[in-house]
Amino acid sequence: MNRSVRVKLGAFAGEALAGGKGNGARPVVDTKPKSDDVLRAIRFYLDDKDSDRPGWPYPVLLRKRHPSEEIEFELSIDSVLWHALKDEAKRQRVSVAQLLEHAALYYAAELDAGRITERILDDLG
Repeated sequence: MNRSVRVKLGAFAGEALAGGKGNGARPVVDTKPKSDDVLRAIRFYLDDKDSDRPGWPYPVLLRKRHPSEEIEFELSIDSVLWHALKDEAKRQRVSVAQLLEHAALYYAAELDAGRITERILDDLG
């Protein structure tokens, strides 16, 4: 069953998911990622939980950092997925917003590196 939740995402992470360049320039605050992209990022991040990838856990150095600019939007999300995200945030001792931001950047980095394409091709072959 889907539920609607109001979430915040740092503008840089939102722009990265929305297909922005992510080049360190001032992010475009009104560029909102598509809900499907956010949901895909959450699933991808949580599915990688046992991968032991060095960038997977929330970085310790960023725990006290909060984005100066945020995008706020409604997200229709399956209750099971929402609870999995909340549980993982609690386990890592970060807020859901922090973990959502990290998941978005993690996913965008994987897209940029082409590793998602490699995984799809491996699954097909």
